[in-house]
Amino acid sequence: MTYDLAENIAASAFVVLAYTFIVRRSSGWGNLARQGLFGLFMGLTAIFSMVHPIHVGPGIFIDARAPLIGLTALFGGPLAAVMTSLVAGGYRAWLGGVGMAAGVANAAVSLLVGLGFAFWIRRRGMTLRLSHMAALGVLLSGSSLSTLLLLPSWDLMAEVFAKTALPFLAMLPCGTLFLGALLLREQRHRDAELRMAESEARYRLLADNVTDMILVLRADGEIAYASPSARDLLGRSPEEVVGRLAGSLIHPDDREYAATAFAGLEPGSPPLAVIHRACHRDGRFPWVETSMRPALDATGAFTVIAAVRDVTERKLHEEQLHEARAEAEAANRVKSEFLAAMSHEIRTPLNGVIGFADLLLGTELTPEQRQYVALQREAGRGLLAIIGDILDYSKIEAGKLELEERAFDLHRLMRDCRDLMSNAASQKGLLLQLALGASVPRFVRGDEARIRQILLNLLGNAVKFTERGSILLSVGLLSADRMESGAAPLRFSVSDTGAGIPLAEQPNLFQRFSQGDRSTTRRYGGTGLGLIISKQLSELMNGRIGFQSSPGVGSTFWFELPLPVAAEVLGPADRPAPEASRRAARILLAEDVPMNQIVTSSILCKAGHTVEVVEDGLAAVAAVRDGAFDLVLMDMQMPRMDGVQATAAIRRLDDPRRSIPIIALTANALSDQLQLCLDAGMNDHVTKPIERDTLLAAVERWLGPAPQVPATVTAGSEPAEPVLNRLTLDTLADTLGPEVMPRFVAGTLGELAQRVDRILETGDTKAAGFDAHAMVSLAGNLGMVELSRLARAVQHACEQEREDAAALKGELRDAFNRATQAVRAALPGSVEAAI
Repeated sequence: MTYDLAENIAASAFVVLAYTFIVRRSSGWGNLARQGLFGLFMGLTAIFSMVHPIHVGPGIFIDARAPLIGLTALFGGPLAAVMTSLVAGGYRAWLGGVGMAAGVANAAVSLLVGLGFAFWIRRRGMTLRLSHMAALGVLLSGSSLSTLLLLPSWDLMAEVFAKTALPFLAMLPCGTLFLGALLLREQRHRDAELRMAESEARYRLLADNVTDMILVLRADGEIAYASPSARDLLGRSPEEVVGRLAGSLIHPDDREYAATAFAGLEPGSPPLAVIHRACHRDGRFPWVETSMRPALDATGAFTVIAAVRDVTERKLHEEQLHEARAEAEAANRVKSEFLAAMSHEIRTPLNGVIGFADLLLGTELTPEQRQYVALQREAGRGLLAIIGDILDYSKIEAGKLELEERAFDLHRLMRDCRDLMSNAASQKGLLLQLALGASVPRFVRGDEARIRQILLNLLGNAVKFTERGSILLSVGLLSADRMESGAAPLRFSVSDTGAGIPLAEQPNLFQRFSQGDRSTTRRYGGTGLGLIISKQLSELMNGRIGFQSSPGVGSTFWFELPLPVAAEVLGPADRPAPEASRRAARILLAEDVPMNQIVTSSILCKAGHTVEVVEDGLAAVAAVRDGAFDLVLMDMQMPRMDGVQATAAIRRLDDPRRSIPIIALTANALSDQLQLCLDAGMNDHVTKPIERDTLLAAVERWLGPAPQVPATVTAGSEPAEPVLNRLTLDTLADTLGPEVMPRFVAGTLGELAQRVDRILETGDTKAAGFDAHAMVSLAGNLGMVELSRLARAVQHACEQEREDAAALKGELRDAFNRATQAVRAALPGSVEAAI
């Protein structure tokens, strides 16, 4: 009986397999239609199993209807299960016999067990497994045996139970597992096909509707697939594009570039994007960005997936941005030129205003007159400060402000700032105090002038806005731990007892042209640029700035800077007096503005010098050629011939006088204008309005002993300027000391010699310009004036690729030899010993 039942189940399996072949082809059917077909087919299979049943007795037989009904509920759904149960139960009722009631009940119980088991599986969210098939078979075998209770007598029930219990318990779980495995495999296979179809449909939907054109390229560049976006991007259908070489769709001028990029792709290489022009059917050449990713197709062949995007609008915006940037840069240049011109035009009359005020204060005046003149001078200096702020802000905004880092005495700087502001503070009855932290190093490296500018700005604001009380200038060390690295994190602060800053106005600080409310400008004046310049200067020096203020109590403005600790530096008061003390000199002043002539010549004459005045560059050249002067003060802008042209003409004189020191007098305070003076062959510059001490200090620098020129140099081959500035060399010797100086000089001369050799040997103008640039500062450190000037000329000639670069390079060797002999003559024995 067990064997017969297994044979009945196996026969049913062939019917199930036949159904799976049919159901695969039922795509497009609705869910109810699918369930109805499944239920009908499984019901017929159940009838098939009852056509050849296993007879137990008259009117009593067993078959595979229970697994078929239960599995239909699990795989086909409730409608399919009900249909299978009705078909199987109806057929069993039609067969009749004493076991009819039990047979019909078997179909109904199998339906309930199948539906309940399916509901339990779905409720738990479980994935069907083979173990579930076996469990369902056990439940079905038990429920089928329970229907024997409906047989007419207990004796018959016991007889049938004895014959069928073992076959039911042995074969129904196995049969259910066997038939369920077939259906489960089919279900998984169909689900995989559905997922793949959905995925293909989804990707097809994306490829057909994405705005980018998708291409699949073979290794030879032939297009294997093109998305419908080809119509929008190229004006061609995908069918027209497929089979063509990708290069045929690219602008002829861009094909080589795109082909090179494509050729560099290989399996495993990263994605690559190129921007080029494509060929549209209507003759246009839209700009596109092609992103290419290498891949392998299903056969393992190398392909490239390309996404092509129209970037014509973006390119247009980039071009517009480039044009706007060029216009902005041109406007910035115009602004810089305007500021330079305005600086010159304003500083020139200011030179007379402040200069005449200084001269008047040196004469006999009544107290009332002295007061008026002093106020005039202060007004002029105030206007000069405003011009300086505007120029500084312009340079910072243009990124042309350069910091000059050198060692300086920080303690002396703090005392100088206090002393400079003490008079203004005392006039308002304010107490100005200085506090130096005990651990603050005395000597540090940084831009002393810019730090002084920030301190004086903050002190000036404190004096301006404080009516009574005191002001404290202080500096302290933020963290001693960082001193080990050689950098001192210092915090500078200026605290006052003024009215403080209202909370509503505090956000306006450190903004350009801002001074709190408008009444501040009307009451105190100024440009409102001081704090923003201080903020930008501190940030340029890798620091930060801030403030704390309490209305009615006072304010504290602070800034923090990391300043490297330096070795001891000798200040001007600490250095020994030079061997050549100040001496009277005969000076030529080239200046076309009468009041500037008077101011400058008056300052020089009171210092003991003799001054001859000329009004233009041509007269200056003639005076130098025909006269005997120790120094020339040359205005930059003059009629007939300006200062630059006059200097160049003097340097071309075939006479020893061409080496005369020339100091530029310029109202152009911008760095590129000052560099123009040096490039023209001038030795130094003094910025207008002229300050007495600044002018006399510059004159004194260039009135030292005559430069040491070796006797082997003939008059006709003398350099166009002093070979050696002895004062620079002496200052360097005082700074480094007798032990370090020889080694420093020897090392510098050795490096200069190497760079000269490289410049003369190389054919690379860029490399030669780089070495020449380094020589400018190397030679300048030792006071080699001529060599430094010539190196700068070589640098510019190489950078601009001028034709005279070779001739200038040829002069380097002789200039270096002259400079070396001059240094050795100035430091006899020490350099050779160090070498």
